[in-house]
Amino acid sequence: MKPTLLKHKDNGLEGGSDYPQNTNPKAPKSVKNFKEDKVKVQTIPDKKANAITFENFINFFPEVDLPYTITSDTQRLLSINNDPMSATWMFNFVLEKDAVVDEYTEFMPCFSLPNTSQFIAIVFWQAGIEGSNYYLTTFSKTGVLIDKAKIAGTKYGADGLYQMVCTISPNWLFSTVEGKLDEQGNSAPISEEEKHQYKSLQLSGDGEIVPI
Repeated sequence: MKPTLLKHKDNGLEGGSDYPQNTNPKAPKSVKNFKEDKVKVQTIPDKKANAITFENFINFFPEVDLPYTITSDTQRLLSINNDPMSATWMFNFVLEKDAVVDEYTEFMPCFSLPNTSQFIAIVFWQAGIEGSNYYLTTFSKTGVLIDKAKIAGTKYGADGLYQMVCTISPNWLFSTVEGKLDEQGNSAPISEEEKHQYKSLQLSGDGEIVPI
């Protein structure tokens, strides 16, 4: 089997081989001549699947600076650097054993909150056929689930599109606002009594999510 030649742009060569051509294509290139070329060779390690441990799970969620706002554009921006997550990870640490996951369900790790010394707080994105949601989820340091709550998302309804955005303050206050767009894309009242719906959640020092 012939070895694959890696080409490098940092040596000023454009196209073709990075090395002088042998007049005899069957003659192997000597180790001495290879070293004299002084070409940087990139070592590509074998891709190994991460073991499903809580430590590896948390590593998928980089910390963010607060305040932080989740909008309708957040998922697109986060997906530039964050890869989707398989349901296997979610069933091991977040989802109930009887949770329904189908071929339309998607998960993506988003971020974790800083300065949570007594617990761990993460936000993940879950999408399905009816829309998508962001969930705040808290764990003990050993990986025991403490609490979970929806903090933002989009829902497709028969009468329009419902959108919830969220701002996370440095003192762990989650302020949400939910609005609605009608079938023509115009702003519409979310109910007969309210144009928008406002809610607040407070993350306590022990990881509980408290409505206020």
